Amino acid sequence: MQLDALFSPRSVAVIGASNRELTIGYRIIENLLGFGYTGKIFPVNPKGGEIRGLQAYPSILDTPDPVDVAHIVIKNTFVPDCVEDCARKGVKAVIVNTAGFREIGDEGAALEDQLRQIATDTGIRVFGPNCQGIINTDQNVRAYCNFTFTRPEPGHISIVAQSGGVGEVIHQRIAELGVGVRQYASNGNACDVSIPEIIRHFGNDEQTRVVLVHIESLPDPKTFLEAALEVSRHKPILGMKVGRTAEGAKAVSSHTGGLMKQDTAIELIFEKAGIVPFRNMEDLCQSAIGFAAQPIPTGNRVGMIANTGGPAIIATDELIEGGMTMPTLSKQTESALREKLYPEASINNPIDVLATAGPEHFAAALDALITDESIDAVFLNFVTPFFVDTLGVAREIADANRRSTKPIIATVMTEKNGWAETLDIIRQSGVPVYDMPETGARVLASMGRYATWLRRPVEDPSLETNAKTQRATDIVQSARRQGKACLSAADGYELLDCYKIPIAEYRCTTTVDECISAADEIGYPVVLKVDAEQIVHKTDSGGVALNLQDPQSLRAKAQDMLDRFSSASPGLLVQRQLTGGHEVIIGANAATGLGHVLMFGLGGIYVEVLEDVAFKLTPITPRETTEMIESLRTHKLLKGIRGQEGIDQTALATLIQRVSQMLIENPQIRELDINPVFAGPQGAVAADVRVLF
Repeated sequence: MQLDALFSPRSVAVIGASNRELTIGYRIIENLLGFGYTGKIFPVNPKGGEIRGLQAYPSILDTPDPVDVAHIVIKNTFVPDCVEDCARKGVKAVIVNTAGFREIGDEGAALEDQLRQIATDTGIRVFGPNCQGIINTDQNVRAYCNFTFTRPEPGHISIVAQSGGVGEVIHQRIAELGVGVRQYASNGNACDVSIPEIIRHFGNDEQTRVVLVHIESLPDPKTFLEAALEVSRHKPILGMKVGRTAEGAKAVSSHTGGLMKQDTAIELIFEKAGIVPFRNMEDLCQSAIGFAAQPIPTGNRVGMIANTGGPAIIATDELIEGGMTMPTLSKQTESALREKLYPEASINNPIDVLATAGPEHFAAALDALITDESIDAVFLNFVTPFFVDTLGVAREIADANRRSTKPIIATVMTEKNGWAETLDIIRQSGVPVYDMPETGARVLASMGRYATWLRRPVEDPSLETNAKTQRATDIVQSARRQGKACLSAADGYELLDCYKIPIAEYRCTTTVDECISAADEIGYPVVLKVDAEQIVHKTDSGGVALNLQDPQSLRAKAQDMLDRFSSASPGLLVQRQLTGGHEVIIGANAATGLGHVLMFGLGGIYVEVLEDVAFKLTPITPRETTEMIESLRTHKLLKGIRGQEGIDQTALATLIQRVSQMLIENPQIRELDINPVFAGPQGAVAADVRVLF
């Protein structure tokens, strides 16, 4: 079932209702009555009687009419039986406010499992447990099925939060800022009704213009990604993930795993789904106001109007750092402004209309930017001088907003009481008003980031159609059946070859004489590497010898490695010495429920020193591959500087996409390092690979 009955119930029962004011059972009924709920309310209490002027019933089964939603506020051990009674009554959804489930340990987890099973068996939806509930400000519903205190005005922002505490802080802050909310949900342990479902519900709600999401964990990241991607295509989602600094719980053996942060996968989900990320609640709330009030810009080009210079500089810095641009105005726009502004005004971008500018000057500047095709959004810095008709300026801003298809964001720096009417005119027109230029600029920059994501064409991954997929599967499955923790060098290189990934010529050997014969076939100089499952980082262990020029040096190194690593029964790998180009790394780490996180960066021995790496979720598209390569701080080195020839970026991008395909078709791979890959003007060649399970 969809969630309409949960968010728009025609009747609500409160099981555990009470006349004691300092109880959740009292607060929920108080909120329903005080918020003007339009449906029927049925208090349920074993003693019956009357609660808040409403007849109470001993059991949910005794209520006289159908019930859409039932709150459950009773002891945790009684909840499963109560939910079964609700199912027998035909209740469509229960909101289990009671705590004492998974969050307290195994005993509580068992109770929660019972709730989930009842939902599966009966079809009743369980919201929670250990949750606040929902709010719907729709005038036809007015459902405050929640025990919090913030009573919002109707608006266009919908909020879903895993943490009730964080959700209510966000909710309260938006109300403090004088902005309305459409719907609110905090689903606690989410044993049944999930955040992805709620996101889809908000996405289908016509009055919701922007969705705010707060998460602490993602039990089903793939479903979350799918739901968010579906909604983001037509409605912005602003997201905040907490727990960024927690230490990773699982040890890793690869460079890639060591370089991933705790929340890398969440960040990549946000990126792939088009969720605009935030690191603090204040920016999240302020930006939600902008998204709810204004249209999405069609690009990132900003035209700015100011009547004082300092705030304009501050705003410009924030906009540019946030990915926006400040283009030169068209000749037509400049000409129109020269005719209508003071001669001393600055006809640039930002446009400085001067402190003495009146309504007609602001009107001219606004009209010029609204009609200039090189401008996607308008940013206004307005200081309210006592010698200017600020009410008239406010009316011109309101009029421009009515005519504009571009977003207008305003920073109004003023004394709130003396200029209250000026502020009211602007706000009531739908133009969001911010106190500080950097705040307003960050809001517009966040809108620009979403606009940039929307413009991205939908792409499919580029696949190698001649890949030896079955042979690759056989290699991986054979190693798994033998209980191996990683592939041997020979199997690792063959796996790469299955996907047409270029490899430096090599031979696998076990004796010194075989090493000499292999080098004679390959040609000197060569590289010698130890090959043993127990040796994770060969370079750190002294298991790599570079640039061996002759049989004598090769023989000495080979014998030394066989002696030093004898306890590991090693093999030896002889490989062509590659020269020139740049060493880069391509790696991956499995992400539960998502596939793999793919990494690209500067490689060789510098990978963990410089940590100049980029991550993407598989499958990776050609555009995402280019973004990875060009996002590195050292990308200029790869392009070629000071007379050095740049790498063949197309060949490198193709190699990365083939690695992505290999990971998709072999999900058993836990960690992968291809390091180094030699990228040069003539292509990209893998020199070493490690595949772990």
